[in-house]
Amino acid sequence: MKNKLLESINSIRGNDIYPSDEIKNEIINSFFPNSTSELVQDLSGVTGAFYGILLKTVGEEFGNSKIDDISKKVFYELGKLKAQQAKEIYPNMPFDTRAFAMVLISAIYNASPEYSFNVIKYDAKHTIIELNGVDRYLRILNQLNISEYVTFPTLIPFFEGIKDSLNINCKFLYTMNIENNLNKTNCIYEFINNVFFAESGLNI
Repeated sequence: MKNKLLESINSIRGNDIYPSDEIKNEIINSFFPNSTSELVQDLSGVTGAFYGILLKTVGEEFGNSKIDDISKKVFYELGKLKAQQAKEIYPNMPFDTRAFAMVLISAIYNASPEYSFNVIKYDAKHTIIELNGVDRYLRILNQLNISEYVTFPTLIPFFEGIKDSLNINCKFLYTMNIENNLNKTNCIYEFINNVFFAESGLNI
């Protein structure tokens, strides 16, 4: 499996030069991922580490009260970025509540392998999606002992970024369960068109 994976990314790793074939084999056997799953898990772990270390540094330099502000800003800007990327890749992007599911799934495919998703409802006026699994951000925040300074779920600003980027008129609802000892979260997110929301009589 390792050799097949190495061959599949030869366009990236093909230009690497080692001091000898012996050293090359030792390095590959010791450090190169054994499977695609291991590769994406490792990349996800690095992404989470960057986020956590950034927030820890913010707390040390400017005070723990600033940690949540930076976390929200990062996720908001990431939501805007992922929305634009998804729009460019998927020309049939719906500019309604379904867009949140589309952008979220694209982000999970690219960078969040620990999450499983369940699209409960997929409608222009009302979309519901459930996310379940190990939360890499909760994991690193727990490891660094700073989770108490961050508002969960962290994805709410991400959705705000999508909303503003794609100019979608809607509200968010969510329910969340956190298993801190396992670094797992289970969240159900609802995206409801504002007109439909008003007509339905729902309350936040």
